[in-house]
Amino acid sequence: MADTTASTARIELDARGLRLRPWQSEDVDSLYEAARESIATVSPWLPWLRDSYSRDDSAAWIATCQSDHEHGEAYTFGIFDENGRALGDVGLNRIDHKRGSANLGYWVRESAQGQGVATRAARAIAAFGFDVLGLVRIEIVVAVDNVASRRTAEGLGAHFDGISPNRILLRGEATPAAVYSLLPPEQDNASPGPVLEEGALRLRPFRHTDLPALHASLHESMDSIGRWQTWCTPSYSKEDGARWIAQTRLAWQGVGDECALAMTDRATDEVIGCIALNHWQPEYGMANLGYWVRQSRQEQGIATAAVCLLARHALRVTDLRRLEIVIAEDNLASRRVAEKAGARLEAIARRRLLLRGEPQDAAIYSLITEDLR
Repeated sequence: MADTTASTARIELDARGLRLRPWQSEDVDSLYEAARESIATVSPWLPWLRDSYSRDDSAAWIATCQSDHEHGEAYTFGIFDENGRALGDVGLNRIDHKRGSANLGYWVRESAQGQGVATRAARAIAAFGFDVLGLVRIEIVVAVDNVASRRTAEGLGAHFDGISPNRILLRGEATPAAVYSLLPPEQDNASPGPVLEEGALRLRPFRHTDLPALHASLHESMDSIGRWQTWCTPSYSKEDGARWIAQTRLAWQGVGDECALAMTDRATDEVIGCIALNHWQPEYGMANLGYWVRQSRQEQGIATAAVCLLARHALRVTDLRRLEIVIAEDNLASRRVAEKAGARLEAIARRRLLLRGEPQDAAIYSLITEDLR
């Protein structure tokens, strides 16, 4: 990684109406006021903000930030509104120059919370990390019960890596933390997964520009897809869709489990459905295969063609030897797709699925290479 100290010494970042800039000595009172206002909401997660927090503490923090910045050890910015009022603090720390990684932390004063400030600031500082510092991975490590900060990480599209036990100290106690990660943004035309074509059908990785079509497809299909997929509800938002697209693109790069492809019309590239490999069990050479087609394009053989196309690819070019399709017993349309694709019904598994909190019997189908010849 290149030495960026000189080039970042006076940098300011724009974050959609917010100004991010390094803390200066004259910001002591502004920082002190923002911190003191926020003891009730911030101190449970950041123990340095205690009842005795003083102006001297603010001055010491600013001096530390300036020193870290000068030596390239951390880049911490004050968050300011258009009027110059301090709203909080955001920064990259624990920078590992050899590995190109860093931690991202943030807090927002109480009167500015719930307004998207942390999300806008964190997105800007992450872009700075990737574009200016050349980072290849940014982690966000948050106490499990810190719901607000976890929502911010999720709003950024960060991948949830899991719960790490004894990851942080809170008031001297080792505490588990939720770990999220961000990777550099891709060019949207860069394919993180395979493109498969046959007849009028194309399977390709989802693009960020597919968001409107994904959202419209699901809201068109509440009566069919929503009956069997509990996440497909009228409350499914474009933010949910954006997060999911980011996560499935990461999964094709080995971060996460949901390796999905858009089913599209080969002539128009219109998104007409989705097919995915998930619940990978590499030690057994096995994965789950799932699919849905938007309501206006159902009963046209699209899902069956997609299952055959992806299954042939997966069983030929990966280490997978077996694909499972697990379907609610009463979901006759999806069961017909599996059967037409050549999948073999192996069992009706009792209480295999949960649907809106209720256990459901499920039909278990499998596909192996011989089924597709």
